[in-house]
Amino acid sequence: TGTAYQDLYFHLLRCFTDADTTKSGVIDADGFDGLIDIAAQAPRKYGFAPSTTSLFKSEQERKSARAKLFATIDRGGSGKISFHDFLQWAVAHIKEKVSGSISASYPVQATSASTALESKNLPIYDGASSAADFARFCAAATSSKVSPEYEQLYYHLLRCFSDADSSLNGRIDADEFDGLIDIAAAAPRKFGFAPQANDMFSSVDERKKARAKLFQSINTDGSGEISFQEFLRWAMVHISAKANGLVK
Repeated sequence: TGTAYQDLYFHLLRCFTDADTTKSGVIDADGFDGLIDIAAQAPRKYGFAPSTTSLFKSEQERKSARAKLFATIDRGGSGKISFHDFLQWAVAHIKEKVSGSISASYPVQATSASTALESKNLPIYDGASSAADFARFCAAATSSKVSPEYEQLYYHLLRCFSDADSSLNGRIDADEFDGLIDIAAAAPRKFGFAPQANDMFSSVDERKKARAKLFQSINTDGSGEISFQEFLRWAMVHISAKANGLVK
């Protein structure tokens, strides 16, 4: 059902972002190795997937097998995959698993609840109590990728992106990008750091054309869609430039 797919989408998104230790919007083969175990927790809890130790004799064997699997997902050979890439593979993999008769044929594994995933829960940033607080937050978030502010901004932007992803495929087209801009602009508008759309554009058509042009500048490969990584990269540069003028 639609609701079931949506639940799966957000579950896989949380798994992916937990594995994205660099907070860059993409993961490499090492990150994918960890992602598999994060995503496997749910099926292992009910006996639908084997443990890692029963599958592989050694860490080297596990890493080698998962590196080969990663290479089949990383079709462009970039050494990185996006959430969209992982989502496509994971949904196909799950479909294959449940296409026939499915039974819990593996030992049930006790798994501790991932408090990291629960607490993150893709929060919208709303921690600033004043315009000055918000300006300081933006400056801190864009000055260091290891700062807690950067992590907060990363999850905030991811939540904005996923809210705009109406097709739930892990990528955003030009029409969805139009909505994404307004979702992401809510925070700076709250403190008067960004104008309302109707103050910037005289018509809906003018707004859509301007944002379509901006979208094209981000969609450098001309695919007609952008990943979270592409949006994140653009947003951080945009926010950094704005933040430099906000903090005096």
